Amino acid sequence: MTIQKNKGVLLFAKNNKDFNYIKQAKISATLAKHYLNVPVALVTPVDELDENVDLFDHVIDWKEQAEEINKRPMYKEGKFTIVNWHNLDRLTAYDISPFEETLLIDSDYLIQNNVLNAVWGSKKPILMNTHTRIPAKHQQHVYELVIEDGFSKVHWFTVCYFRKCKETEHWFNVARYVKENYEFYKKTFRVPYGYYRNDITAAIASHLVGGFRDDYIGPLPTRQINSFNSESILDIGKGKIVLNTDTIPVLLKDTNVHLLNKADYEKYYDKFMELYS
Repeated sequence: MTIQKNKGVLLFAKNNKDFNYIKQAKISATLAKHYLNVPVALVTPVDELDENVDLFDHVIDWKEQAEEINKRPMYKEGKFTIVNWHNLDRLTAYDISPFEETLLIDSDYLIQNNVLNAVWGSKKPILMNTHTRIPAKHQQHVYELVIEDGFSKVHWFTVCYFRKCKETEHWFNVARYVKENYEFYKKTFRVPYGYYRNDITAAIASHLVGGFRDDYIGPLPTRQINSFNSESILDIGKGKIVLNTDTIPVLLKDTNVHLLNKADYEKYYDKFMELYS
């Protein structure tokens, strides 16, 4: 693929019977364009797109890639259930991105400010956060703390900046090697998850490439805020969202957030598109 000498956002999306990831990607793309003013590329099976094809500046047909399915617990209709999650291989992002500088984001990541524009031209070839919080307070993930005990910190692959260069290419090659040999690394690093996570692969790859240090990849200019699966949306406005957390309602104004309640995200599709049309 010919590299375009520019920058942009890259999204992966494939629907399953439980969630419409393409619809989620449309929301994320719309907000990314509004706040960052950059083109957006989508990796997806083209036959699953509808009339909103013009929303994306580049559409990369997923049928050219090998499809993978991962089973994992997801929150739906008020409870956790095991779903078939099409784990589109984000580790191919380096090879298929049409941009020289890429901001890779999850389809359920909500951009509400222009702070991520600070990544363009970064001296560091890859940026990713290793700390996280929830909307109402500092997040204490027991699993993340277990992994951090003497090993690499979890790298939140939800949002990742990278530019095309030998160093970045090497990191992605190592990450793919870790994924191909995941059972070995899962046991070596005592990973507690029963299902595959790109966040863990990114953490292990960074630990290896960085010479068994945890500071190889620099942080993003924004915090990693994860809204739990059970936290519902109470209201949205331009540049703001109100979430019903397990303690108090929280207003996130001009703040980016990873919305794990995918059903609620989809439910507000029409309102998001109306606000940012």
